[in-house]
Amino acid sequence: MESSILIFTIMFMSLIYLLIGFGINKDNAEYLLAGYNTMTPKQKEKFDIERYLKFFNSFFKKLCLYPPVSFGFMYILFEGEKLILIWSFSQMLPFIWFMKKSLKFT
Repeated sequence: MESSILIFTIMFMSLIYLLIGFGINKDNAEYLLAGYNTMTPKQKEKFDIERYLKFFNSFFKKLCLYPPVSFGFMYILFEGEKLILIWSFSQMLPFIWFMKKSLKFT
């Protein structure tokens, strides 16, 4: 039972990342993209949304592979609750990199 929940979680996360990567575009970014949706029209004119979306979509499409690959790697190194805990915390690492890289667009 536990393993099926874990597999479902990994697959669900990957699917969500993939859907974000394919789902956010210039037409709906005004509503769905945090930060961009609160900019004034003048700020939006200065912001290169097409270049940012290219980076954003590419990141999330690649990120969909991270949960299963990182779990496979962690499975080799750890077991039990330690495996789940370390794997869970490791899921934040790509977002730290993402935030750092996103700053160059501001």
